[in-house]
Amino acid sequence: MAPVDKHTRRGQARVGPIARYAIICIAIGAAVAGLMVAMLGGTDSDTDATLPPVRETQLVKAVEAGGCELRRARAGEQLSPPVDGPPGAPALPRFYEDAPPVEQLTAALRRGVTVIFYGDEVAEERLEQLRALQAQAPTGTIVVPDATGMRYEVAVAAYRRLLGCERFTDASIDAIRLFRGRYVGTGPDR
Repeated sequence: MAPVDKHTRRGQARVGPIARYAIICIAIGAAVAGLMVAMLGGTDSDTDATLPPVRETQLVKAVEAGGCELRRARAGEQLSPPVDGPPGAPALPRFYEDAPPVEQLTAALRRGVTVIFYGDEVAEERLEQLRALQAQAPTGTIVVPDATGMRYEVAVAAYRRLLGCERFTDASIDAIRLFRGRYVGTGPDR
């Protein structure tokens, strides 16, 4: 066995903490990468739906590219779907097959939850994408079939704000993500 001098022992002592530091950095990097994939697209494990990658990162440009419109309700103005209502018992964040009462949805908006409404004509593949969008922000998103008579194929309501898209396309998914990211958590009853 070769003799070990004091310089070799010091180098060996430093390898342990450095290796641990490197392993921790790699683990954190992997966790961040996984989170980014979940937020920006990819396959959602619960739905097997593939969301398109984010193409636009500015809300106004995403709205334009998606053929959507942004609305802000003025005092006393009623939008469809509704973006305001009296305080009350809110609907719980989740994907609904049957829409809860509008009063429960507007109460959820007041608590900072965003509500995604979809029309009857939305294809099954797009419904799966809505499930994936809801799963990405499960405590801040409700997805419901429209029972309000809206003129959009898909719309997202936040407290006193509305994003309405005539057609549900890959480009409108960017607008939905950005709108939700900006307005989730903005209700007055939070």
